[in-house]
Amino acid sequence: MDVAVISRLLVSSEAPLLPGAAALWLVLHLGWAIVLGSGMMLISEKLATRRRGIMSLLVVLWTLLPGTASPAFWLGLAFQSPSFMSLVLCLGWLLQGVRRRQRTADLLPHWDRRALKVLLATGIALGWFLLLDTMALFPFSLYAWGFGASAFAVVLAVAALLWLIRGSVASALPLAVLALFALSRLPTGNVWDALLDPWLWLSLQIGWLVSAARRFSKARRLSPATRV
Repeated sequence: MDVAVISRLLVSSEAPLLPGAAALWLVLHLGWAIVLGSGMMLISEKLATRRRGIMSLLVVLWTLLPGTASPAFWLGLAFQSPSFMSLVLCLGWLLQGVRRRQRTADLLPHWDRRALKVLLATGIALGWFLLLDTMALFPFSLYAWGFGASAFAVVLAVAALLWLIRGSVASALPLAVLALFALSRLPTGNVWDALLDPWLWLSLQIGWLVSAARRFSKARRLSPATRV
C-alpha cells in the first residue's frame, strides 16, 4: 500500500461516532453544574463547611435549571461543555470540600507529583498544538483527527504507558477519562474535547506560572548572594 494512503487512513476522521442531542444537553448542564459548584467551593473557602456545601448546592441546582434561566445555557454558547478531565477533577474537589474543610492546596493529598507534572506539561502542550491547528499551520487538521479511531488509539496507548510506568491514581486519570469517552462519546465525540477545554488549559498555565514564581522566589531567598 502506498505510504500516502496509509497516512490518510491514520489521520482520517470520516464517519465519527457522535453523542445524541439528549446526551449533549445532559452533559452541558451537569458538566457546568459540577464546575460552577466546585468554583463556589473554592471562593467560599474561609466559610464553615456547612455553609460552603449549601452555597455550592444552590449553584448546582441553579445550573441544572432548563432554558435561559441556567448559566449553563450562556456558558454553553460561549465555551460548549467542559471536558471530562475538568469534570473528574472538579467532582473530586467538590466532594472532598463538602466532606470537610480543607485548604485548596490540600485537596489532592499524597498524589504522584511526578505524574501530575507530566499531565500538566502534556495538557499545556496539547492546548498549544490545538491553538496552532486553528491557524492551519499543520499539513492536516489535528482537531478533526480527534474524531477518528486512530487518535483515540494513540492517546490510549500513551495514557496506558504512563500508568504502567507510574502506577498511581494521578497517572490513571487519563485512562478514566478515556473510558468515559469511549462509553459515551461525550462531550462532542472528539477525544481532545474529552481531555482538555479552554478553561482547563488556562488553569494549567496559570498554575504552572504560580508554581514557577514560587520556586524562583524560594531559590532567591535561599541563595547566599541575596542573604543580608
